Amino acid sequence: MEKERAYLQDLSRRTGLVLLYHGLFGRVPSDLEQGLHNVSPEALYQQLEAIGRFFRFVTIDEYCLSADRVGLATVTSDDGYRCVIEEGLPVFEALDVPAALFVNRAFVSGGVFWRDKVRFLINRDLVQAFEQEHGQGLVRASGQGFYRYTKDFRNNSRQVETALDRFFTDHDIQPDLKQAYVSQGELVGHHPLLCFGSHTVSHYVLASLSAEEQAHQIEDNLGFLRSQNGLTVTDVLSVPFGERQDYNCATVALAAEIGHS
Repeated sequence: MEKERAYLQDLSRRTGLVLLYHGLFGRVPSDLEQGLHNVSPEALYQQLEAIGRFFRFVTIDEYCLSADRVGLATVTSDDGYRCVIEEGLPVFEALDVPAALFVNRAFVSGGVFWRDKVRFLINRDLVQAFEQEHGQGLVRASGQGFYRYTKDFRNNSRQVETALDRFFTDHDIQPDLKQAYVSQGELVGHHPLLCFGSHTVSHYVLASLSAEEQAHQIEDNLGFLRSQNGLTVTDVLSVPFGERQDYNCATVALAAEIGHS
């Protein structure tokens, strides 16, 4: 613990922190258990409490607009899992920590996250069956497993999801996961510590899409959020997956043109 405190104290004197969470389940659903990035509410409390001793937590907008981010920290969460509000918000309240939730219209409106479809296959031991029936056309680098190559930018994410859906249809499978996400109605009654931001419509790998497909993903999701009455919306765009190969020059240009900061 002393080493951790010393490390955080030193870090707070040199830089700022952006903390990114996904699932905050106390108990991860069995169909998502393998492959989901999850931090329990108890671990979340411990992390934020420790960081808060040396950093000052601010909103995502205050962080991004600050000329000097040293000693500042901001909390974000991607993908719109309901547990962030049901199990994470009590932690944010207890520690008075603001948070930005980056959501996707497709899941908020009743769809199932395509990466959760991937996790469903993994947890149900159906990967081999999918690969034999619908996976032959997907690019796969040497050593890449199913989880990795399905989000490789060389595979168009929309086409990957179409293949997943065809497999489910062929086998009369309906992943029961819709309850895992925040619904559109729940966005209205948001908490003053929370703001919302865009994570694109469908969470596809933007670099895998055409410029026209990217524009739809970026513009429609931001427009959806801005149309929700009384919702505090940040102009910051959270790029799905977020690594350098997951977006391109077209992404940056389109995001700025559409109104993201």
